[in-house]
Amino acid sequence: MGKRIVSLFGILIVLFSFMIWRLSWLIRKEDFAQAAARQSTYTLEVCQSRGVIYDCQGQRLVNDQLRYLAAVLPSNESAAALRSQFASANLWREQMSSRAPFLLEVDTDAVQGENVEVFSVPERYSMDYTAVHIVGYVDADGVGQTGIERIYQDFLERSGEKIKVRYQIDAIGRALTGSGVEILREGNPSDGVVLTLHKGLQQACERILSGAGVKGAILVMDLADGGLRAVASAPGFDPRNVAGSMDDPDSPLINRALGAYAVGSTFKLLIAAAALEQGISPKQTYTCDGWLDVSGQIFKCNQLAGHGEIDMEQAIAHSCNCYFIQLARQIGAQSLREMAIRFGFSQADMLAETLQTAKGTLPDAEQLENPAELANFGFGQGLLTATPVQICKMLAAIADGGKLLSPRLIEGIYTNGTLQKEASFSANQVLSEKTAGLLREFMKTVVREGSGKLAIPKTGGAGGKTASAQTGIFDEQGEEIVHAWFGGFYPEKDPRFAIVVFVENGQSGNQVAAPLFSQVADSLWGLGLAQSGEKQTIMVE
Repeated sequence: MGKRIVSLFGILIVLFSFMIWRLSWLIRKEDFAQAAARQSTYTLEVCQSRGVIYDCQGQRLVNDQLRYLAAVLPSNESAAALRSQFASANLWREQMSSRAPFLLEVDTDAVQGENVEVFSVPERYSMDYTAVHIVGYVDADGVGQTGIERIYQDFLERSGEKIKVRYQIDAIGRALTGSGVEILREGNPSDGVVLTLHKGLQQACERILSGAGVKGAILVMDLADGGLRAVASAPGFDPRNVAGSMDDPDSPLINRALGAYAVGSTFKLLIAAAALEQGISPKQTYTCDGWLDVSGQIFKCNQLAGHGEIDMEQAIAHSCNCYFIQLARQIGAQSLREMAIRFGFSQADMLAETLQTAKGTLPDAEQLENPAELANFGFGQGLLTATPVQICKMLAAIADGGKLLSPRLIEGIYTNGTLQKEASFSANQVLSEKTAGLLREFMKTVVREGSGKLAIPKTGGAGGKTASAQTGIFDEQGEEIVHAWFGGFYPEKDPRFAIVVFVENGQSGNQVAAPLFSQVADSLWGLGLAQSGEKQTIMVE
């Protein structure tokens, strides 16, 4: 009896031991199964593109050039298909000896072969880059550092498309040939920011500046809505190699379109506007002897022999300093300052969130009590500085019946096939239509028979004003730095655009800036932008 109990007890111990072993084996098997499941695939990230930046017609300013990446699973078939794509035979053998999938940049999307998947992925900045000062650039980690790239960093980073390729692998992590691949795509490659710039016109303006070999800026504003169709600054820089421009003495990273400079005789239009608004007759004459004594300080006219007896139209046409000095004294400092402030001088223009122009400088009332300072103010010299954007706004108001437009750079955000537009533009009446109309006629005379003859375009006519702005700054040779300006409207009849050309140390507005203006106007005509008042519909690619 005791032996039977002992035997039974032994059997029970064996059974319980087997059950415990079996249970632990099942648990370990489940762990192995889960681990195997986790290790059964290998994911290769092909690309993570960034949101697009578009022009006003939906043309890409970035991501406009493609490169080709092949996702490769090493095998005899893929090795045969890709051998010609490797820089060296050693690199080919080394890469193909691995069983891990890899990416290879290839020169065409026509590469075909088993275990090879070729993808077209966007290059952020192509060799044909444009509007770099507005678009900005990203650093090595793909983070926006300047311009639209920085302002819309979060949105652009979230946008774009992610492409991944998933492979099946065996127990030791080797990808399995013949098991197929899974291509994963996330995001929308068309999402992005839409600007008011016109790519073709922007490129034309950049070519004009580059061809002239100057440092400066060109702006073109659409009178229909204040949209800036071109904001070109020279010299430019290569967004693919920003470091190469850091120590350049020409400072290519500076956006000269947004800086403040001495403006010279373009400001005479504002003096004339203030006079006309006060009721001073445009037929009022003044005899210019070539110089004027203001409280013991001699001011010279640009024509040393003098212009003789001239009225306001001829004074603008031939840019007579003496006429406008006496006109400024007649108007008074307070009225002139009020007019300048009404036009937005000394106030920064916000073109996009955190992207704004310089404020410029406007002499205060106390400074203008000095007769010499008021005289300087009368022809745009002395303490006055302004940005090309501020000058463009003034010209646009004259061309558009006295309405001051707010400059616009952002059209809206494009997501999921829909454009979410920015707030509509605004315009304030700062001049009477009569005053604006008279100034337009005077500006046409500048181009037809005055100091701006070299600005006349091949088609359409124009109105404008020259300026050669002294800075009081001298270069290493002892020559004074004089900025060249020409600003105006185009075409002559029913103006559609305000245009400003600024050339840093260009010396002569009529000889240097005016011919560039005519080229911009010709480009507007050649691109078909000046022939119709209809605004083109944005069509994103």
